[in-house]
Amino acid sequence: MKIPTITSATDAGINNADISDKALHVVQELQKAGYTAYLVGGCVRDLILGTKPKDFDISTNATPEQIKRTFGRNARIIGRRFKLVHVRYGYEVLEVATFRADASDRDKVGSNEMSEGDQGQLLRDNVYGTIEEDVVRRDFTVNSLYYNSVSGEILDFMDGIADIKAKKLRSIGEPEQRFTEDPVRMLRVIRFAAKLGFEMEPEALKMIEEQGKLLSHVSSARLFEEVLKLFHGGAAYDTYQLLRKYGLFKYLFPFTDSMVVDGVEGMPERALLNTDKRVNKGKPVIPAFLFACMMWDPVKADAQVLMDDGASESHAWRVAMNDGLRDQNQYVAVPRRLAEIILDIWNIHFRLIKRNPRMVKACLTNRRFRAAYDFLLLRTMVHEVDAEVGEWWTQIQEVDDEEREAMVAELNKTYKKERQPQNSQEEPNFNSVDYNVSNTGYDGVYVGGANDSFGNGGKPKPQQRRAGAGSGGGKKKKNGRRGKKVTRNAQSRPSGNAGPNSVGNAEGGGRRSKVRSKKKASRRRGPANGRRKAPGTEQRFVESRPADEFGVTSASVSKKKVKVRHKRKVSTDETPHF
Repeated sequence: MKIPTITSATDAGINNADISDKALHVVQELQKAGYTAYLVGGCVRDLILGTKPKDFDISTNATPEQIKRTFGRNARIIGRRFKLVHVRYGYEVLEVATFRADASDRDKVGSNEMSEGDQGQLLRDNVYGTIEEDVVRRDFTVNSLYYNSVSGEILDFMDGIADIKAKKLRSIGEPEQRFTEDPVRMLRVIRFAAKLGFEMEPEALKMIEEQGKLLSHVSSARLFEEVLKLFHGGAAYDTYQLLRKYGLFKYLFPFTDSMVVDGVEGMPERALLNTDKRVNKGKPVIPAFLFACMMWDPVKADAQVLMDDGASESHAWRVAMNDGLRDQNQYVAVPRRLAEIILDIWNIHFRLIKRNPRMVKACLTNRRFRAAYDFLLLRTMVHEVDAEVGEWWTQIQEVDDEEREAMVAELNKTYKKERQPQNSQEEPNFNSVDYNVSNTGYDGVYVGGANDSFGNGGKPKPQQRRAGAGSGGGKKKKNGRRGKKVTRNAQSRPSGNAGPNSVGNAEGGGRRSKVRSKKKASRRRGPANGRRKAPGTEQRFVESRPADEFGVTSASVSKKKVKVRHKRKVSTDETPHF
């Protein structure tokens, strides 16, 4: 290992005023405790380039246990593959890592501290070493800079500063070994090339095209964090183009990749361009909006298949959305909190398309309205929704209260005239979801029709519930008041056990006959004849694909079940959240 080149922070253009106060505090406290500590990685690179770092990483020779003792309750040890320490100050979290040992010593592989998988990737790497060994473990030379914020010196072991100025991305060691140890480094190459304009060496680019399949061995939770870095850095569209060029996008969003048409800007491309504009203007973005746009084309195609098989439009969309989230979760994890927001965006945008006058105010005050509105505008750009719908919602946000009331009143006049019952024989135009069909309950649970292809009982009509569905059971009205059920007289229908002393049978059939009649009446009244299910016994699963005339589903021979999602109430907030 050669002696590092020491460069002052002033010569490199680094000012401590651009660094987080908490990061400077952590470095100072570790050095006070007798350890060495440096700011490392991308934050030093960004400071030299003159851009604001998104986070600050710290490297030290202290073990995770020693770091935790130094910062007490503010520190928490995390990770199994790479054991790290998160030092938290309010909402700011600083990542502190211990110097890693050289992984070239394969005698340690397979021990409790270091192990590798079948494909050569490191599954566990908790062998600690010196700073000279740690620099070799870095991925690229531009990320191998160590900045001592106390002394104001930068340690450069691999000529990283020269590569930053030349905008050159060089791998430390053999690219094949580095990408095999951690396949996520291939995504970082794409991100640096798109965001910073760095050029990668041809050998590494060739390895990316050949070994992209290694990404399938990376955990979906880790890929979720990398996807946020890829598409929320201000160069999402260029990153997307490079991912498609080198064949990596299909390992992140395989269902979306199969539907992308080269040369045509669809929902993913429009969403990424919109995200870049917001990031570059300093406006906030949320991952849920990006995932909702990325997954829309597969969800729409899946809903079309369900409707072609005979499912109602509302049920088809509900199943397709749940299936899309579940299937995507196998590749890039979709946290539950994120999945709920994605479903809110999709469902609220359907309400915007429908433009129910009674729902206008509720939609405008919904905390997800702005994201659903942006999603609606993207659909109008790709000609999936009439442009007039998007213009109406744009206008109603710009007018005052009086004009808004006038617009809603005018909409109310034409709403009932334009609203026509949906014909199941017609092809759905994807501009509305029939939320008012009799097959859909208020709580979002599909109940089914009397003759539907899902085998569910029909939803009883109100008059059927009151009259007991004509089964003769239940209480009947007598002289305008509810009275007991009239039973047949024993004299009109003599029983074998009836006698002169059988007073109960003569007057009303006795207690036993009454119990038997109640049981018969309850058997005659089923879910299809008007009896409402008890609370907590709603149908929890439905078939995801309707069966054909032979009893076989279109998805596979084995029937796939999908859990029914109950409708959730979303708290309203006047401030839109992105």
